[in-house]
Amino acid sequence: MSKIIITDDFDRVIEEIKPHETIRTDELKVDDVKIIKDLAYIAEKSRKVILIAAEKYSVVSQNALLKLLEEPPKNIDFVLLAKSKYALLDTIKSRLIMQSKIYNKKIQSDIDISSITNDKILEILQQDLDNSEIKAFIYKILKEKKLNEEQMEILSNAIKMIELNIDKKAVTAMIMLSIKEKF
Repeated sequence: MSKIIITDDFDRVIEEIKPHETIRTDELKVDDVKIIKDLAYIAEKSRKVILIAAEKYSVVSQNALLKLLEEPPKNIDFVLLAKSKYALLDTIKSRLIMQSKIYNKKIQSDIDISSITNDKILEILQQDLDNSEIKAFIYKILKEKKLNEEQMEILSNAIKMIELNIDKKAVTAMIMLSIKEKF
């Protein structure tokens, strides 16, 4: 059965699934979809799994892939791997089962959030945190601070922005500035 797996470890999922064919790329492009179609239309007597793993999925390539996912050739299952459910179009997500397989350790944030000042914000921005560190920072805020609905919405949107690869420093600054006064 074709499906989407949201994961933080492509290699581990590929090893677990042991697909017959694997297309792995930084960004899935239309040329990649052509290769996938060629692989899918090779006649098979038994089930064949084609795994597609990409850091980014372009809208054009997803639209090209959509018909193949809607009407797969006989005995062909597709597995799409993505780091975030926001990497895929709703039309793709609505046609496939979605699973989550998160393996990697939860990174703990050692950022002191007892008081947030302009100097503290500047210090944090200079650290050039990666996406997992920013998420850990957000989860630390969620865990340690009593937040109102507006603050929760800000942090929820920040996580979505990180998953969409929006500029990390801009997201971090937005988080810090929007909640600075409320801490």
